[in-house]
Amino acid sequence: MINYNDAETALNYLVNTDEEAARAKALYDGLYEQRKTIKAVEFLNATGSAAERTEKALASKEYQQHLVLIKSAHIDYEIFKNKRASNILICDMWRSVNSNQKKGNI
Repeated sequence: MINYNDAETALNYLVNTDEEAARAKALYDGLYEQRKTIKAVEFLNATGSAAERTEKALASKEYQQHLVLIKSAHIDYEIFKNKRASNILICDMWRSVNSNQKKGNI
């Protein structure tokens, strides 16, 4: 059963990770948007028809490396998001249990 210490730990986690979670989200969003710039630069540096240049840009080392960064940032952000959601559920559960105990339902 969830007790006061569990709820306190969960709440402290939420308070202490606000900034870090925001930074993880901002990093992911920034990298995701920057992919367009990386692709455009690689497109301009490529030769051939427009279709060939597009394919070369998408296959370029720089673009592929950037996609790896995006994936890593997305994973980090999703882990934060999920951990925070779990801790919110712990706080909510404790609140329900505590309320029921005060009413004599448990």
